Amino acid sequence: MNNIRKVNRIYKAMDVQLGSHRIKQALPLHGLEQLSPFILLHHFDFTAQPGEPGLNVPPHPHRGFSPVTFMFEGEIAHQDSFGNSQVIGDNEVQWINAGRGIIHSEQASRHFVETGGRYQGIQLWINVPAAEKMKPASYQPITTDQISLVEEKGVAFRLISGSYKGLKGPAHADVLTATLRMKKDSAFTLDLAAGNNVIVYVLEGSLTINGTHAAAHDLVHMAYEPGEIVLNALEDVKLLLLAGEPIHEPMVSHGPYVMNSQTEILEAMRDYKDGKMGFLY
Repeated sequence: MNNIRKVNRIYKAMDVQLGSHRIKQALPLHGLEQLSPFILLHHFDFTAQPGEPGLNVPPHPHRGFSPVTFMFEGEIAHQDSFGNSQVIGDNEVQWINAGRGIIHSEQASRHFVETGGRYQGIQLWINVPAAEKMKPASYQPITTDQISLVEEKGVAFRLISGSYKGLKGPAHADVLTATLRMKKDSAFTLDLAAGNNVIVYVLEGSLTINGTHAAAHDLVHMAYEPGEIVLNALEDVKLLLLAGEPIHEPMVSHGPYVMNSQTEILEAMRDYKDGKMGFLY
């Protein structure tokens, strides 16, 4: 029998207000600043009637990390200060490497506003080492035809970034991110690097992870040890899987900036004010 990786701890996401919507925040939490390199996880899930505006995040800057949006249902429209304009929908992802600076906005697409429906997804912030924080920014829309899909009985595993069992995700990043949809009574086994922070976030449904029960809005942090991770779905479930090597550097965050010192934060604020991150109105 193969070794089984222990569950280190399960955290329950808390309710926070984002504009006119209540969302779930699984990172950071009281007493838990980060699980490096993962520093923020917001889960939004609501149903909009036709004509309702839906999620609308006006133009704002970023520097020093990667803000990533995973859409499970609905459509989100992105615009940024580099001229990118893109709509992503069900099972699609937008990956931003903010680098030295970018301004972007996100809102429900015009089509979604007209039709309404369920709007569910994850906004994830991923820290990057100091050597990468001031590289040029980039935007990468990741559509369904680009994603590496593994299908087993009752399981759809979509690899967005990183490498797993000979597959490579399309995102330009080393961390592993994947989404899973599992039908009731299905099972899936993972084997990930022992030194990584490995996280399973449950968007909906319930399952056991190596025999430990986890339910909707739980963030499950696995122990730093080798061994398989066995997922058994007790209901239909949707999951976000994260695995990354911790960054052993100081981290200072302020609003939309994530740097290594307070001085660098002040420089980011100055550069945004001076127009060095571009413009988006």
